[in-house]
Amino acid sequence: MTLHELADRLALRDLVTRYAAIPDDRNYALVDEVFSEDGELVGPGFSLVGRDQIRAAMQGIEQYSATLHCVHNQTLELAGDSAEGVTYCIANHLHEVDGVPHKLDWGIRYNDLYRRDSGGWRIARRELLVVWEQDLPLQGTGA
Repeated sequence: MTLHELADRLALRDLVTRYAAIPDDRNYALVDEVFSEDGELVGPGFSLVGRDQIRAAMQGIEQYSATLHCVHNQTLELAGDSAEGVTYCIANHLHEVDGVPHKLDWGIRYNDLYRRDSGGWRIARRELLVVWEQDLPLQGTGA
């Protein structure tokens, strides 16, 4: 592996980590740094094209009092200024059901296409696949 290839792999890892920070930090301005201008985000029941659609839809995360997206495994296939990858994530969402604190967890696999532009690596297309989900009362929230 060359230093250039290693640098690309680190940049792509950083990119998917910054994506996870968007909902957790409620920092929707990061969409412009993470997605290409014509980027796509697709998943169960939605298909978004362009940064404006992606940014607006991501604000729906505010229905949860807090989220924590933990990025795990990543595989990459580099090809010059483009790349394909698979990234695994566990996404935790805190919310209430009938006044009871709950935690909704998703096991996610992202199938990604990346493209390098003048600003660096961006997500050109991200497909979100929910592998499993679990929504349970949150433990330890008493006095």
